[in-house]
Amino acid sequence: MGPTPRQLSVLLTVLFGLSWLGGLVAPAASSAQPAPPGGVPDVAIPELDWASCADAPELDCAHASVPLDYAKPEGETITLGLVRAPATEPERRIGALVINRGGPGYSAVDYLRQVHDGIVASPVDDRVRARYDLIGVDGRGSGHADPVVRCFDSEPEAIQLAGSVPAIPDDAAQRAARMRADRTYAQGCHTRSRELLAQLHSTAMARDLDVLRAALGQTRLNYLGQSYGTYLGAGYAKLFPERVGRFVFDSVLDPVRRDQGAPGTTISSRIGTDIATEQTLAEFFRLCAAAGSRCSFGDGDPAGQFRELTERLRAAPLPLTASDGARVWLDYSYVVSWTGGWLYQPELWSQVGATFLRSAWDALADPAAPAAVRLADEIQQLRQAGMFAGPYTGLNPVFHAVTCAEAQAPRTTAGLHALVRERERRAPRFGALRAYAASPCVGWPVVAKPLGVGGWPVHTKHPVLIMNSRFDPATPVWSAERMGRLLPNSRLVVNEGWGHVTTQQSQCAVRTASEYLVHNRLPDQGASCVPDSVPFSAG
Repeated sequence: MGPTPRQLSVLLTVLFGLSWLGGLVAPAASSAQPAPPGGVPDVAIPELDWASCADAPELDCAHASVPLDYAKPEGETITLGLVRAPATEPERRIGALVINRGGPGYSAVDYLRQVHDGIVASPVDDRVRARYDLIGVDGRGSGHADPVVRCFDSEPEAIQLAGSVPAIPDDAAQRAARMRADRTYAQGCHTRSRELLAQLHSTAMARDLDVLRAALGQTRLNYLGQSYGTYLGAGYAKLFPERVGRFVFDSVLDPVRRDQGAPGTTISSRIGTDIATEQTLAEFFRLCAAAGSRCSFGDGDPAGQFRELTERLRAAPLPLTASDGARVWLDYSYVVSWTGGWLYQPELWSQVGATFLRSAWDALADPAAPAAVRLADEIQQLRQAGMFAGPYTGLNPVFHAVTCAEAQAPRTTAGLHALVRERERRAPRFGALRAYAASPCVGWPVVAKPLGVGGWPVHTKHPVLIMNSRFDPATPVWSAERMGRLLPNSRLVVNEGWGHVTTQQSQCAVRTASEYLVHNRLPDQGASCVPDSVPFSAG
């Protein structure tokens, strides 16, 4: 059985983003007003001309005009996309809560729409929705902003280039092809988005937030950031500590190690994302083995069977034939990258993860069996849904534009490949996968000053609530612990479970965040949460 429509929606939302909220109103005109306190002098604060979204009248849409270059506040402007879910009890309204879904590059506009429609779990409960206007902001270069980063003339062109290279190059020819494709991609981004790329960095994004705070009529910014959104929120706190209202950081990216470390390292190696993914996979194996027949993969030894599956596929990729006669390749790169994807959400471990691995295992025994044909069809389905379009599509142009410009990364092909070998020794399955996420940074044409280095610790006007899962393959719990030390006026709550974005895993986390946002009450020191469910458990 393949992924259900809901499961595909969860995967697309969590891992790669969606873009299906149309009909934003035209940009509102800006009017010169006094500079926002703590902000940039001479910046025109935009007037937000909210109007019902074209396809969702219960939500409001708008655009906000901000400077392209804050060193030239009266120069060229760009627009940010916004959506608002108005407070359901406006007479008791506390203010606006800005939500950042991370990435960088995820559309918070689409995310808030998905939350509103019940496609993904809400990070807050009805108490927050009653007393806050929830605001999704698509930052510069992404989503419903204008302009957006463009690296190709068309999406099919990007998909064609991405399809020519694997996620994990496994020999000299594949590595050389990946480097050539990376150069084509980076040059395309620079050619088509040169002016935007020069101003697409986290410091500008944090200043955008402060301009929006003023446009929303808020003395202080109330903010819920997830993943990269925690990094951006920490940067805002460093720039404007007196402007910090009620801040919630969910699934934390360590701002210092994100940006800087030993020469030739990557974000994943400095933070240990590859190791965290290995640990999360070990939890999958442990829970699968304990579940017995409730887990369809492994025959009692999922770790051993996964090791044999990946070793055999690394030695010889397996050709499969889909029901339409198309040739589909099942290879090591596909299995490892797909596994690294569904590990983000434990609700997918049983029906999606274990089922996929069982199908791959059975296909090794009989590539012509009906189960192998179904697997080939499912691989086609996932590719058509955009799950494996490759490293140059979706949110990746914004992700690379920001991270390659700011964060320390290998700047030579030899340096990247040396790091890959070193990380594979530490994280055998995921060291290379995570390291190659930074491969476009080799020779990236733009450099920006990182926001996260220096100036710590920061004492904010109000405390910051920090939350993280114990086993998170994207943002390890030790990053949340370090963030707590960088922001001494903060409180950490750990969900003693699995998965990325804590409020998607535990209603305890949702209640904890909501209690703080509504009543300004932090949990006790050392408080923790438990997940809503345990993968493979009965019932």
